[in-house]
Amino acid sequence: MRKRPVNELPFAARWALRAYPDWWRERYGQDQEMFLADLAREGRALRGAVVDLIVGALRARLRPAGMPQSVPAWRDRTRASIAWATVPAMAGLVLVTVITQHSFLDSAQGGSLTALSTGGRVATEAMSALALAPIVLGICLLVGWALVQRLADRAPRGRAGRRWLLLVTAPFAGGVIEIGVSLLRAKLSPHTFVVSVGSRLETVVLPGGHPLAASFLSTLWDVFALASLFSVFCVVLAARRADLQVSDLRGGVWLAQFTALVLFLVALTVVAWGIGVTHQAPFPPADRLGIGPGIRPWAGVQTSIAAEWPLISACLVAISLVAARAAITARRSYKVARQLLVLGA
Repeated sequence: MRKRPVNELPFAARWALRAYPDWWRERYGQDQEMFLADLAREGRALRGAVVDLIVGALRARLRPAGMPQSVPAWRDRTRASIAWATVPAMAGLVLVTVITQHSFLDSAQGGSLTALSTGGRVATEAMSALALAPIVLGICLLVGWALVQRLADRAPRGRAGRRWLLLVTAPFAGGVIEIGVSLLRAKLSPHTFVVSVGSRLETVVLPGGHPLAASFLSTLWDVFALASLFSVFCVVLAARRADLQVSDLRGGVWLAQFTALVLFLVALTVVAWGIGVTHQAPFPPADRLGIGPGIRPWAGVQTSIAAEWPLISACLVAISLVAARAAITARRSYKVARQLLVLGA
């Protein structure tokens, strides 16, 4: 009876099989393909088998039980763990940026006439710490890009090498375009400033500029900003296609541990911010509009986003736990790979 090729299986089944590590697919992949093909020929639903395969793939990724004691297997496990520890920094960067842009604008030192509670002071200090988080997380991603870029001598050759170069340079190209669009947007945007008229604040727009073009460039900037951030996945694909040696992974292991630590501290800081915001009594409307005294320490902090702090905190805690687990796995796998390399396995 003719075997049904794996590319003729349903997409979900093929995806579930490819979710397993290489060593597992080499050892058990063909048997599983034949099993799924038999089920499909009999007209039976593959949903249950696909779910079991996905659960099994997760276990194979998390636990080294059954892994061959060979350098390539543990090297690949180390490389995958480094990716799982560093890529979540991208999601953490997005969440922290949203918080700082929508909740912490103009929040600095407390004014002499503003009575902040203990919770308010905690939230203000947490804001000061979180202001540095996007910079640190951005540096982590940049260092990861630099580590992969150094592997040019281990990249594939020919057409595959050109694709590898395209993957590596994607974040750089996206960043350059993003900066160019930002500068052009600033040049075309109308100049505005705020003036005090009696007890009211009014925004004055100077003539000139191109508002429609600036609005279009603002949208374009958002698109390229997200594209530049998600190009981290291109770097991961480039690292996967390079012919890495065990020694090439040392810097990635250190980066994974540092990134996991930063994400954990960010998660704790966001939790402190959320608790502090909820324990600060609201200021009068005049203060929140910027008319009364002491607006700067709290303007933009006690906003609608504070209501979502449990969800934001839970997401960051989950991200930090994933990164921490992956960083620990990367370190352990790297040690095993080095030991097997010394033993000549």
